[in-house]
Amino acid sequence: MSGTFWEAQPEEDAPEQGRKPLWAWAVAAIDLLVLAAVVPVVILVAVPFFVVFYVYLAQLLVWISPVLVAANAVLFGWAFRRKYAGMTALTILSVLFVLLSVLVLLLWGAPVTVFGLTF
Repeated sequence: MSGTFWEAQPEEDAPEQGRKPLWAWAVAAIDLLVLAAVVPVVILVAVPFFVVFYVYLAQLLVWISPVLVAANAVLFGWAFRRKYAGMTALTILSVLFVLLSVLVLLLWGAPVTVFGLTF
């Protein structure tokens, strides 16, 4: 039996192993802060005080939503091409939290303000 069957085969779909750029780490850190702020509040929404806090947090997320969505779109494209599953999932989750925040504000009846412009 020849040894060619047991030799290591080069993988065509192997992700590029390199350093992640600083901007990718910055967007991921902001996404983690959003995640760390939103998830506990969503869990504790049964207490009335936390509902008010979540509406305030939703107003903050909607206020900066264009920057968050644009940064996450760029990070999603970069991470998806390089097959970084964690960063790709984090960008999707962050955009979903922004959309959830818009929905919460609309249901609550609070004004939707983006960069000082009220809609």
